[in-house]
Parts: sequence; structure tokens; C-alpha cells
Amino acid sequence: MNGAAQDLYDRQIVERARNPLYAGELPVPDLQGEGRNPLCGDRTRLDIALEGHHISQIRHRTRGCALCIAAADMLAERLGGCGLEEARAVGARFSAMLVAPDGPAEATVQEAAKRIENPPEGIPSLGGMEPLMAVRFHKARIRCVELPWVALKEALAHVRV
Repeated sequence: MNGAAQDLYDRQIVERARNPLYAGELPVPDLQGEGRNPLCGDRTRLDIALEGHHISQIRHRTRGCALCIAAADMLAERLGGCGLEEARAVGARFSAMLVAPDGPAEATVQEAAKRIENPPEGIPSLGGMEPLMAVRFHKARIRCVELPWVALKEALAHVRV
């Protein structure tokens, strides 16, 4: 495997795809959202349980590549316990991170991850999503990791905070 592919399929991504921690469905979800990619067939469905305006549980049913499965699982881990506004903010920040141009000093994924994971005060952390940053350098795969976030946006579109 070449260096670019190794970065893309980080050990954590492969492990999360093989053994997702948040796969499944909730018996009676408060919210549901789905993301589909008709080009490759990937599909993610999120079940979300709420306590007030906070996410108490998330489960996903993902049929897709390792990147899509890992991204859905990492989303569920990051957003469990979050308020709905924070979840929206994290989603927007994640999408922006995927398309943001690299600064001159960000020659490696690890350098970019440090900047993204340690944001200035008041900006939500992406918390544990560093392995997905390599997708920035593989534009054709961005949709794979964005799909769970598309499902989240669909689910949250029906909620007013």
C-alpha cells in the first residue's frame, strides 16, 4: 500500500469499519436521517434519541466503504451527549475541514490534525476525527465521509432549538 493509501486507511479507520461501536438501530428514535450516494451505493441511516435538546444516543446503519462506516461511527461517538446546536456546529466545522485549503506549514495530515483538533476558544472540537482528515487529500472520497453528516443534517432539519 502506498503512503497516500496508508494515510487514507489509517489503522483506526480500518478498526472502526470492522468493529463499529455504534452500529445498529434504536427501538424508538426521536429523529432519523439518511444519506445516500447513488454513484457508489453507500447509504447511512442515523437513529437519534433526545433528552430535551441534547442527543442522548445515536446509532447508525451504514452500508458502504470503510471510510463511510468509520465516519458514521466516529460521528455517533463525538455527538453523544451534545446539544443540538453544538451538533450542528460540529457538522459545519467537519464539512469545512474537508474542503479547507492547507496552509503552507500543513504538509502532513498530522500537522493539519493538530490545528483542527485544537481550535481557538469558542469553536467546537472535532474530537477524535483526526484519522478522517486524510480524505482532504483524496477529493473523490470526501463524499464517503460526509454521508453520515448529510444524514445528521436531514435529521436535525426537523428540529427547532
